[in-house]
Amino acid sequence: MKFVAGILFIVVFFSCSEKEHKKGILPESEMREIMWDMIRADQYVAAFLLKDSTHNKKDESIRLYEEIFHIHKITREQFKTSFDYYSSRPDLLRPIVDSLAKRKIEPAHIRTTHPARKDSLVKPILRKLQK
Repeated sequence: MKFVAGILFIVVFFSCSEKEHKKGILPESEMREIMWDMIRADQYVAAFLLKDSTHNKKDESIRLYEEIFHIHKITREQFKTSFDYYSSRPDLLRPIVDSLAKRKIEPAHIRTTHPARKDSLVKPILRKLQK
Protein backbone atom coordinates (compact mmCIF):
# COMPACT_ATOMS: atom_id res chain seq x y z
CA MET A 1 0.00 0.00 0.00
CA LYS A 2 2.85 2.39 0.83
CA PHE A 3 4.37 1.60 -2.55
CA VAL A 4 1.16 2.59 -4.37
CA ALA A 5 0.84 5.76 -2.29
CA GLY A 6 4.47 6.65 -3.09
CA ILE A 7 3.94 6.16 -6.83
CA LEU A 8 0.70 8.14 -6.70
CA PHE A 9 2.55 11.01 -4.98
CA ILE A 10 5.28 10.99 -7.64
CA VAL A 11 2.73 10.98 -10.48
CA VAL A 12 0.78 13.86 -8.94
CA PHE A 13 3.98 15.84 -8.29
CA PHE A 14 5.25 15.52 -11.86
CA SER A 15 1.82 16.07 -13.41
CA CYS A 16 1.52 19.40 -11.57
CA SER A 17 4.86 20.58 -12.87
CA GLU A 18 3.87 19.50 -16.38
CA LYS A 19 0.67 21.54 -16.16
CA GLU A 20 2.66 24.66 -15.33
CA HIS A 21 4.90 23.97 -18.31
CA LYS A 22 1.88 23.43 -20.58
CA LYS A 23 0.41 26.76 -19.52
CA GLY A 24 3.37 28.47 -21.14
CA ILE A 25 5.07 29.66 -17.97
CA LEU A 26 8.58 30.86 -18.70
CA PRO A 27 11.38 29.34 -16.59
CA GLU A 28 12.72 31.47 -13.76
CA SER A 29 16.10 32.02 -15.43
CA GLU A 30 14.50 33.24 -18.67
CA MET A 31 12.05 35.44 -16.79
CA ARG A 32 14.97 36.99 -14.91
CA GLU A 33 16.82 37.88 -18.15
CA ILE A 34 13.70 39.33 -19.79
CA MET A 35 12.91 41.47 -16.76
CA TRP A 36 16.54 42.66 -16.63
CA ASP A 37 16.32 43.76 -20.27
CA MET A 38 13.05 45.56 -19.53
CA ILE A 39 14.64 47.42 -16.61
CA ARG A 40 17.49 48.51 -18.85
CA ALA A 41 15.02 49.66 -21.52
CA ASP A 42 13.15 51.72 -18.92
CA GLN A 43 16.42 53.26 -17.79
CA TYR A 44 17.24 54.20 -21.38
CA VAL A 45 13.85 55.83 -21.87
CA ALA A 46 14.12 57.72 -18.58
CA ALA A 47 17.69 58.89 -19.12
CA PHE A 48 17.77 59.80 -22.78
CA LEU A 49 14.29 60.14 -24.24
CA LEU A 50 12.89 62.53 -21.66
CA LYS A 51 15.34 65.10 -22.96
CA ASP A 52 14.20 64.52 -26.55
CA SER A 53 10.76 66.00 -27.14
CA THR A 54 10.41 64.30 -30.54
CA HIS A 55 9.89 60.89 -28.93
CA ASN A 56 6.82 59.76 -27.03
CA LYS A 57 7.99 57.99 -23.87
CA LYS A 58 5.12 55.47 -23.79
CA ASP A 59 5.40 54.57 -27.49
CA GLU A 60 9.15 54.14 -27.22
CA SER A 61 8.79 51.89 -24.16
CA ILE A 62 6.29 49.69 -25.98
CA ARG A 63 8.57 49.50 -29.01
CA LEU A 64 11.53 48.50 -26.86
CA TYR A 65 9.47 45.88 -24.99
CA GLU A 66 8.35 44.35 -28.28
CA GLU A 67 11.98 44.24 -29.39
CA ILE A 68 12.92 42.49 -26.14
CA PHE A 69 10.15 39.93 -26.69
CA HIS A 70 11.45 39.36 -30.22
CA ILE A 71 15.04 38.90 -28.98
CA HIS A 72 13.92 36.33 -26.40
CA LYS A 73 11.56 34.68 -28.92
CA ILE A 74 8.42 35.07 -26.83
CA THR A 75 5.14 36.93 -27.21
CA ARG A 76 3.64 39.63 -25.05
CA GLU A 77 0.97 37.16 -23.97
CA GLN A 78 3.59 34.61 -22.85
CA PHE A 79 5.32 37.26 -20.78
CA LYS A 80 2.05 38.48 -19.28
CA THR A 81 0.94 34.95 -18.40
CA SER A 82 4.30 34.18 -16.82
CA PHE A 83 4.46 37.50 -14.98
CA ASP A 84 0.95 36.98 -13.60
CA TYR A 85 1.91 33.48 -12.48
CA TYR A 86 5.08 34.65 -10.73
CA SER A 87 3.22 37.61 -9.20
CA SER A 88 0.67 35.23 -7.71
CA ARG A 89 3.52 33.19 -6.19
CA PRO A 90 5.63 35.53 -4.03
CA ASP A 91 7.89 32.63 -3.08
CA LEU A 92 8.92 32.35 -6.75
CA LEU A 93 8.95 36.06 -7.59
CA ARG A 94 11.14 37.14 -4.67
CA PRO A 95 14.31 35.33 -5.86
CA ILE A 96 13.90 36.88 -9.32
CA VAL A 97 13.45 40.39 -7.96
CA ASP A 98 16.28 39.95 -5.45
CA SER A 99 18.68 38.83 -8.17
CA LEU A 100 17.72 41.84 -10.29
CA ALA A 101 18.29 44.18 -7.36
CA LYS A 102 21.81 42.78 -6.90
CA ARG A 103 22.79 43.47 -10.49
CA LYS A 104 24.55 46.74 -11.04
CA ILE A 105 23.07 49.21 -13.49
CA GLU A 106 25.75 51.37 -14.97
CA PRO A 107 24.99 55.09 -14.72
CA ALA A 108 23.91 56.55 -18.04
CA HIS A 109 26.71 59.11 -18.19
CA ILE A 110 29.51 56.54 -17.72
CA ARG A 111 30.23 54.19 -20.59
CA THR A 112 32.96 51.59 -20.40
CA THR A 113 32.37 50.09 -23.84
CA HIS A 114 34.69 52.61 -25.49
CA PRO A 115 38.02 53.36 -23.86
CA ALA A 116 38.83 57.00 -23.28
CA ARG A 117 41.06 58.37 -26.02
CA LYS A 118 43.82 60.81 -25.41
CA ASP A 119 43.15 64.28 -26.65
CA SER A 120 45.27 64.93 -29.73
CA LEU A 121 45.35 68.67 -29.05
CA VAL A 122 46.89 68.44 -25.60
CA LYS A 123 50.47 67.88 -26.76
CA PRO A 124 50.59 70.73 -29.31
CA ILE A 125 49.06 73.16 -26.80
CA LEU A 126 51.49 72.10 -24.07
CA ARG A 127 54.43 72.48 -26.45
CA LYS A 128 53.39 76.03 -27.26
CA LEU A 129 53.01 76.86 -23.57
CA GLN A 130 56.39 75.44 -22.67
CA LYS A 131 58.23 77.54 -25.28
